[in-house]
Amino acid sequence: MPLDREATPAVEAPGDRSGGWWRRPFSVFQTNLQEIDAVMDVEKALDFIEDYGADTWLINTGGIASFYPTELPFQTRSPFLADRPSGDLIGDAVAAAHRRGIRVLSRLDFSKVSARIAREHPDWLFVSPTGKPQVYNTLFSTCPSADYYQHRSLEILDEIIGRYPVDGFFFNWFGFSERDYSRVYHGVCHCKKCQEGFSAFSSGQELPDGPGSPTYPEWLRFSSQVIRTLTSKIAAHITMRRPDAALVLGRGAPIVYHEANNAFGRELWHHNTAEWVSAHVTAMPEIALMVNSVSFVDMPYRMAGEQPEHFAQYLLQAIARGGNPSTYIMGAPGRIPYANLAYSSPITKFHRRHRDLYARLKPAASIALVRPDRLRSASPGYTEAVEEFRGLYTALQEKHLPFDVLAVELIGKMAEEGALERYALIILPDLGGLGRQAAEALDTFVRRGGNLVLTGNSGVTEDGGIELATSPALMRVGAPTCGDELWSTYVAGSEQPEIGNYRYAPPIVPVYGSYARFVWKPGVEKIGRLLPQAPFGPPEKCYGHAAGDDPDLVRLAGRGTVVQIPWTIGRTYREFGTTQVRDHVFDAIGPLTGQRLFAELPEQVELILGRDGEHLVVHLINQSGARRKSFGPHLPVTGGRLRLKDTRLSREPELLVSGEAATVREADGDLLIELPPLELFEVIRVTAAG
Repeated sequence: MPLDREATPAVEAPGDRSGGWWRRPFSVFQTNLQEIDAVMDVEKALDFIEDYGADTWLINTGGIASFYPTELPFQTRSPFLADRPSGDLIGDAVAAAHRRGIRVLSRLDFSKVSARIAREHPDWLFVSPTGKPQVYNTLFSTCPSADYYQHRSLEILDEIIGRYPVDGFFFNWFGFSERDYSRVYHGVCHCKKCQEGFSAFSSGQELPDGPGSPTYPEWLRFSSQVIRTLTSKIAAHITMRRPDAALVLGRGAPIVYHEANNAFGRELWHHNTAEWVSAHVTAMPEIALMVNSVSFVDMPYRMAGEQPEHFAQYLLQAIARGGNPSTYIMGAPGRIPYANLAYSSPITKFHRRHRDLYARLKPAASIALVRPDRLRSASPGYTEAVEEFRGLYTALQEKHLPFDVLAVELIGKMAEEGALERYALIILPDLGGLGRQAAEALDTFVRRGGNLVLTGNSGVTEDGGIELATSPALMRVGAPTCGDELWSTYVAGSEQPEIGNYRYAPPIVPVYGSYARFVWKPGVEKIGRLLPQAPFGPPEKCYGHAAGDDPDLVRLAGRGTVVQIPWTIGRTYREFGTTQVRDHVFDAIGPLTGQRLFAELPEQVELILGRDGEHLVVHLINQSGARRKSFGPHLPVTGGRLRLKDTRLSREPELLVSGEAATVREADGDLLIELPPLELFEVIRVTAAG
C-alpha cells in the first residue's frame, strides 16, 4: 500500500497544551510491559514507535508493578529496576520521548495488589458472595468502592505528577472484577463498602450474587454509577494538579477508551469497532475517543499475533468513524514478533499525515440506527434487541446506505443539542421501552419532519403501553408471539388473491424472532399481510396458510412519517441472510432515507460517509476477506462507482490513499465517480455543491 509518500509533520511540542493536546487527532502505541521489561532500551523503543507512525507512548508506570522507584508503602516496585543503571524506567522514557516530541501516557492498574499489601489492607479487597477473596497469580483483586481505588489512587497520581511531566494517564481494568483472567466467575463483590453503597442506591435491596439474581440489573446501574463518579473524581484531581495532562477512561474522562479485540469462544461481530466509535462520535463529539487495538488474538495467547488483515480492520474502522487509533503490544517493541504491525503501520502513518482532515471529520449520514443500552444487558429482551440491531446494521452496510449509530441512552442529549436534526431517518430496532426523555425527543423529531422506523417492540413498555405519541399504534395486544410459535410464519408484501387453491403472490418473506399485535390508530396505512403459522411437516401436510388482518407493516404519514414493522425483520435477516429479507427492509424504508450518495460496489465494501468542512469524505473499507472468526486477505475490487444525486463538482475528487485520478462524468443531473481498483481501503474527498 503506497500510503507514506510524504514527510511526516512534527507533532506539537509536549509543552504546547492550548485547549488540551487531545483536542487534535493523535495516535498511541502501547507497550504493555512485563516486569522483565524494566531494563528495556527506551531509545530503541522510541525509534520503533516513531517509525510505526504514532505520536504518543502508553507505558506501564504503577499499580500492580511500579516501573519507577516509588516510595509509597502500598506500591510494589518491579524487582528488575535494580538492574537498570538509572533505576528508573519512567524517568528515562519520559525524558527521551519528550526530546523527540512524543507524548507519554502513564498506564496504571489498581485492580490487584500483592499478598503483602492484601494482608495489611484486607478492607481494600474484593469479597465474593461466599466471603472469599479473588486471587490470581498471587495477586488479590481490589474493589472500586474501597479505599485503594477511592483515595490511594490519588496519592499514586500525586507521586507520579510530582516526579514526571507525563502527558496523561490510563487506568487498566477499571471496574468490578466479577471474572478473572481465566474467565472464572466469582460473583458480585460483597465487601462492606459495596453492601453499604448498594443498599443506599437501591433503597435497601440486597446485593445480587450474579446475573441470575433479580437485583442484578440494579447492580449494573449501581456499579456503573460508582465507576463514573470515581472517573470524574480522578479526572478533576488530575486537572487540578496538571491541567495539561489527560485521563483515558470511560465517560467522565477527557479521553474515552474503547478496546478493539478478538477472543476465542466468542462470536465475532465484524463491525464492533465501527459501531462503538460511531455511537460515541455521533453523541459526544466534544470528547476524544481512543481505540486501543489489541495485536494478539486473546489474553491467554498474548504472544500469538492477530491476523494482519483483521488487525487492520480495527484501525480502519476507528479512523473512518472519527476515533483516534492506538496499537497495543506486549513487552518492549521487537521482543515478541507481531507480524501484523508491518501491515498496520501504513494506516497509522496515513492518519498522521492527514491529521488536518481527521481534526475536522464529522459524521454526515442521513440515517441513524439506534443501538440498545448496554446497561440493560441483564434485562429480558436485550440479547434479542442486539440481534435485531446487528441484522439491520448488516443490511444497511451491505446496501451501502451510509448511517450513524446512536446510543439510545443519549438520544435526549442529542435532541437538546439539535443533533438529531441532521437525520432524515432514525431506525429503532426492537428496543422495548425508551423512557420519557427519548420518546419525547423522537416525537419532536417526527413533528418537525423527520422519519422514524420502529421494528418489533420499539417504544412499547412491558405492559404493552405505547410511549411514542407519533406511533401508528394505540396499544399492544397481549404478549408478542415468539420462538417456535412463529415457525412456518410469513409476511406477504402484497395483497394476496383468494387462497382457495393455496396459490400465493410474491414476495413471501419468513418471519423469525417475534411478532407483536397492536390496536392501530384510525386512518393508518396497513401494508401487506401476515400468513400465520401452518403445519410445516411432514411435507404432505405442509399447507394451510391463510392471510389474516395482521399487517406486514403500518405507515402513519404526517409532517414526518412513522413506519412500524411489528416483527423482528433484522433478526430474520441476521438468522437467514437471504437477500429477499434484506430487500424487504429497503422496500419499506427507501423513500424515507434522504439518501443522496449511492454506490455500485460489492456488498463486502463498507462505505462510511463524513464531512471535512466543505468536503464530503468517503471511506471505503474492503472487507472481502471476512471469515467466521477473523478477516483474511482481501480481494481487489474493480469497477466501483459512486453516484451523487443532484450534485456538481467544484474540483476533482481526491483519492487520498492510492493517489490515482478518478474518472468523473455527469448523467441526468447526477455526478458519477468511476473508481480505480480498490485494495484494502480508499479515502475519497469530494468538494461538491447542490
